Amino acid sequence: MAKGRVLAVDDQRYFRELVVGMLGEAGYDARSVSTGEEALRLLEQADFDVVLTDLVMPGLDGTELVRRIRERDPEQDVIVVTGVVDVKTAVEAMKVGANDYLIKPFDAGTLTAALEAVLGQRRLRAEHARLLAENIEYLGERSLFERAVALFSSLALTPLCQRIVEALCLETDAQGGVLWVQAEEHPERLALAAARGLVRVDAEPESLAAADLPAGLGERGLRSLVENWGQRGAGARQGLFLPLRREGELVGLVRLSDKQDGGGFDPVDRSCAEKVARFAEMALAAALRIRALEGRRPEDPGGPACPLAYFEDAAHKEIEQARRAGGSVSLLALELGPCERLRQELGEAGERRWRAGLAEALRQQLRTGDLVAADPQGALFGLLRASDALGAAFLKQRTRAALPESPLFRDLPPAARPELRLAAASWPGDGAELAALLARLAERLEEERRSPVRVLGLERLSFAQCLAALLEESDTELPHTAEQITRFALAEVRRRPRDAGLLYVAPGRALAGALREGLEALRGVPARTEVVVLAAEAGGPELGPAVSWQRPPAGEPLPPFLLRLGDAPAYALVRAEKAGADGARLFHSADRGLVEHLLFQLRRELGAGLAGRA
Repeated sequence: MAKGRVLAVDDQRYFRELVVGMLGEAGYDARSVSTGEEALRLLEQADFDVVLTDLVMPGLDGTELVRRIRERDPEQDVIVVTGVVDVKTAVEAMKVGANDYLIKPFDAGTLTAALEAVLGQRRLRAEHARLLAENIEYLGERSLFERAVALFSSLALTPLCQRIVEALCLETDAQGGVLWVQAEEHPERLALAAARGLVRVDAEPESLAAADLPAGLGERGLRSLVENWGQRGAGARQGLFLPLRREGELVGLVRLSDKQDGGGFDPVDRSCAEKVARFAEMALAAALRIRALEGRRPEDPGGPACPLAYFEDAAHKEIEQARRAGGSVSLLALELGPCERLRQELGEAGERRWRAGLAEALRQQLRTGDLVAADPQGALFGLLRASDALGAAFLKQRTRAALPESPLFRDLPPAARPELRLAAASWPGDGAELAALLARLAERLEEERRSPVRVLGLERLSFAQCLAALLEESDTELPHTAEQITRFALAEVRRRPRDAGLLYVAPGRALAGALREGLEALRGVPARTEVVVLAAEAGGPELGPAVSWQRPPAGEPLPPFLLRLGDAPAYALVRAEKAGADGARLFHSADRGLVEHLLFQLRRELGAGLAGRA
């Protein structure tokens, strides 16, 4: 039996006969043609393992022949032959699909060695395809490979669990999927890890024991099980259960439900799901090993800052818990301005130690259960468990005030102290998923770089001076705009009473009427937004615990203003008390960094400082 079939293409008869003779003696079945056009016609009629073609030929040259062959059959192996002066052309031919090239003159050993290398690769591809075909049955090779790659693209546990459920739902046309995985604290139980589609997460059990599993899933050889679940009778629904095992031990359980066509899960669905589940088992086993090696305790993440993959996994988990419990979770980001002077002062090793100290200092600002991570670029991230937007804002301001006063910064020469930039984002107000929260953090860090606080130098000004500086940047107010905004802000407190926040307002004469109407509508509303009215005569009508009255800080008189911060979008409004010939000046902005600076500067001057929830 021939070692392989080879088609030789060359316009020189001597070379064709020489090559065919060499190949015949070496055990190959060889044919030859004199032009590229003949080669293409013959390839339409017969199959060859390798095409061996000269590059320089009249008519269709070797490079164009390679391109045409590859267009016809991307799997066809091609070796090009060239002279020493045409090596560059050979390289170009390889760019369009040639496997290798030979330089004339060559002997039989060189030729057969090149063919064996190409045919060896061909045999490996064929064997690979055969094994895939035998093992994945109804799953297409491309589809299964792509889904497998997607599963292994991240071994952070929570995103991996989401990918497993999504892949299985797509393969079976299931509209709902739930995954439980081995619990960290109680390995004998399975904990809810991911859900997708038509699933009420709050109705799913947080954890499962062996007694809670469908009968039969304990059998080690069982790959899948179709069984009804849910309420008995009319409320029962068919589910496809897939146990995920590691060395025979059950480490995960997937339940798929609600086929798109309204039918049940058939043998094809089970076969497809079982094949994907095998990849899922391998990926899940690796992720569980990584979790065990990293020691998943927040209080011991392996140093001041844990790996970013661990942080993202923990953040995913916190978001899912907050989603189920109706809670909240926030992220904090800290980056440094230019660090060239810092590096010059400390050297590279010293800068690394300084950054580790910064991570430790940030961790000390957080609560015991919170988490600090660092990315490869040196930015730090904080996971603020069960913290809403207002709590994150308080923590951000305390951190901004505390870090520059720490020995880390005080011991540096002023010119070497890098600028601190902080941003926060909260679930669910700033995004429904972790990716959206991280994107929002990046946007807010960019806003920090060009914030009016820095541009106008507000850090060095009193609260009254800040308002005056903003009015210098303001436009002429359209009639009644400030009053309308004030009514709207107070109406939002009434409309969204569960949103936590702070709303400070100094009405002056310009906003007094709008404030009175808005406060009256708040009478008796159990709002979580604290409304503080600043008036020369502290005290006002009793409107409930959400509204308090205070005297403004001593010093310069304040123009009418309104500041709002919390779960809802941040907002600042400043209006000149007196109107000029062309109307009153009005400044308003939704820049969160600006609103935070103004509000906390005001609280400091009122004596409230940075006390508040984190």
